[in-house]
Amino acid sequence: MFLGRSLTASVLALSTLSLMSPVPHHRIASGTEIVGAFPAPVTGPGPGTLASWTLHPSSARTGYYGQAKTETGNSFFVGYSSATHSIYVPTFGGTTYILNSSTLNTTGEFPSLAGGRIGHVVPQSHLLLVMSGSALAAYSLKTHQELFTDPVGGNALVTSPNGQVAYVGGNMDKTITAINLHTGQILNTYPVPQIGDMVWARGQIFAADIQSGVMTALNPRTDAITTMATPEVDSQFSYADIPAATAGFMQLAVGPHHNTVYAAGFSGHILEFSASKDKYLGEVAINANPASGGNKLSGLAILPGGNSALVTVENLDESVVVNLSNGAILHTFPKFASNRWVTIP
Repeated sequence: MFLGRSLTASVLALSTLSLMSPVPHHRIASGTEIVGAFPAPVTGPGPGTLASWTLHPSSARTGYYGQAKTETGNSFFVGYSSATHSIYVPTFGGTTYILNSSTLNTTGEFPSLAGGRIGHVVPQSHLLLVMSGSALAAYSLKTHQELFTDPVGGNALVTSPNGQVAYVGGNMDKTITAINLHTGQILNTYPVPQIGDMVWARGQIFAADIQSGVMTALNPRTDAITTMATPEVDSQFSYADIPAATAGFMQLAVGPHHNTVYAAGFSGHILEFSASKDKYLGEVAINANPASGGNKLSGLAILPGGNSALVTVENLDESVVVNLSNGAILHTFPKFASNRWVTIP
């Protein structure tokens, strides 16, 4: 089990506030903001809705991109540029939309990789990466011009802290692929299979195998690979019907100071790993659905201080703020969800 942690007063106050509100037409106050596209199928049309939650002041809002019930309304993982306060929403329909993070109004759009639902901003290289299941494309943040495309795709993407190398993995892939972001050249492959999500922490890539419940720590400098088994396993897991799974890693998140990596699981647990010792530390149950017991967690973001998190309960179409030490639910947001949250400082 997790070690006990005290709750911050700001998070405790959430339980007394009504947080759902329409998009304002004025600039919101500064503070931690968490954004994500509403859930959509792997292919085809989507809702065209963006979720935005702020801690200071407490506010939950929705914005819109593309056209609902079409392929331009289908996104999975959005990107954010702090230089322009812009949210980049790549869509399956081959258009990336740019939204202002304060107003959630659409400020621009440009053609992008067809089928590309995953976006990632690399500020050091002034790039937007857009990824589909079979390709990765890089675009200039300034001109939106395509700079290169590689025939390597998937559903998991992370970049090195210096912004020079991208690492790509996928649920159906046998390796993680390293790509030079200046040239588009493939640099290396690593035998780390079936990756649903990746994060960077303390000089390593933490990569989650959605099927086996194994977390891998990959050190790109030494090529060292460390595996950590967990109970997050469904013996009947099928890629053909992931929503039916009773376990499996979803989004990963990194705690303050990058000492800890967390994983949301379809079993209804948040799992914790030591990023310095490459060790599985335990799990905490999130009981948002006491009636039937099904709590399929997907999107995950750690809140300031590291004591609490925002997590999506996918099968309930809602998100909850939880205490990471004991799983207590501090606030619930009905009809407000994302499979991949992005934290905006």
